Amino acid sequence: MTKIRNTEVLLIEPPATNSMGNLRTLGSIGTFKAEMAWPPLDLMIISGLLEKHGISSEILDANSLRASAPDVKKMIEQKKPRLVVFTTSTPTFYHDLKIAEITKEVSNDIFTAVTSTHINARPAEALDLCKDVDFAVPNDSESSFLNLIKSDYNPIGISGISYRQDNQITSNPPRNDGENLDELGFPSHDKIPLDVYRDPFLKQRPMTVTLSSRGCVNQPPCIMCSACFYGQPRYRNVDALIEELHWIQSLGIKEIRFPFEAGFNDFETAMKLFNKMIKEGINLKFTCNGRADRLPVELLEVMKEAGCTAINIGCESASPQILEFCNKKVGTDQVREAVENVKKFGMLTLVYFILGLPYEDKQTMLETLEFAKKLKSDFVTFGVAIPHPSTAFFGFLKEKGYLTTENWDEYDPLGPPPYNYPNLSSQEIYSFARKAYRSYYLRPEYMLKKLFNGNLKEDFRNFLGFCSRYVLPKRD
Repeated sequence: MTKIRNTEVLLIEPPATNSMGNLRTLGSIGTFKAEMAWPPLDLMIISGLLEKHGISSEILDANSLRASAPDVKKMIEQKKPRLVVFTTSTPTFYHDLKIAEITKEVSNDIFTAVTSTHINARPAEALDLCKDVDFAVPNDSESSFLNLIKSDYNPIGISGISYRQDNQITSNPPRNDGENLDELGFPSHDKIPLDVYRDPFLKQRPMTVTLSSRGCVNQPPCIMCSACFYGQPRYRNVDALIEELHWIQSLGIKEIRFPFEAGFNDFETAMKLFNKMIKEGINLKFTCNGRADRLPVELLEVMKEAGCTAINIGCESASPQILEFCNKKVGTDQVREAVENVKKFGMLTLVYFILGLPYEDKQTMLETLEFAKKLKSDFVTFGVAIPHPSTAFFGFLKEKGYLTTENWDEYDPLGPPPYNYPNLSSQEIYSFARKAYRSYYLRPEYMLKKLFNGNLKEDFRNFLGFCSRYVLPKRD
């Protein structure tokens, strides 16, 4: 192996494309819908693996720091890494490729690599569009970076990597299974600017995020979900996760977010983790996602004692037909029961709804809004369904002729979606989503509840952001 520099690898979360910031982590597709900023978990995991093997790395979260392209270029000039790795997402794809261009302006000798779930779907596209990209690496392939560095940047034979060879783009076969999560080490929580991160549920700073699992118990997964790239659930060893939580606490971190729920969908694994957190005195508040059909009262009781303050639950739609077609396998009655049970233990709830899925119409959107109001969740989201390339949803839209463009700039869920249904237009979906937010959050009873029972400082900040997105005139 060649001699490693002081900073062998510079990992970059690209600058934001808007004032709210972008979410690029592990299959995310869009812009933040609230006043929030999460650490770049993809890059933290890669960094942690490299450090475990003695390879130096640094992280620049230009997105959360609101750094500009010139700021990124200055950092590259200062560090002079051998490799620059940057993340992307479908709606920020073209914008993010500029990181490769900036890098090559500093030195043609610096290798560049892009990673994201978009690369899982379109592995050669980045190299085809941008001559300054040397390697494209899918998510769930962190070891590919390790093997690439060990090979002195010779990609031949390294699973999953796409690259140029003899002026042709070559894509190596993907690995047959995902990463063993226990071999990745700990995400590099010590290499990010902890003071800038926030979340609507945040009780105390600083905060971070970490990984408990990958994959989904729902197989095949919901047709719109990027979980199709990650397969069956894989869980981290509980003892290793506990060790990481102790380290996180020693860094002065007060709160943690588990952004993926699969680690808590296995009852025995979840109970072991939370009981061990209690036994070992881990004093961290945390929030997480949870499936409505996998949140028994026994688990909720232990989660509360372990420090859980909020659980996010996916409902998607109130229409049984839509849920069945999308393979959700969780019904509205289960969601209602889960929300009630979570709130009994004094934890907050956020319920995700998605507008624009197959067989949506004006009536089903209204039914979803009315169901959301009756749930009395602390928070809800009304996301516009955006088709991630290579998902079954994307294939459905393309096969039916409903997809209007493959210009990825048009795939941000804060804008009209890139498709029209025969009985429901893109603009109608977008306009209803904005109206649904106003209808839900501007109800007098909801506003009074937040006034008397909420965190006034954070709630006011969130309210201002809400007004800028959904009250002030936009494209509807």
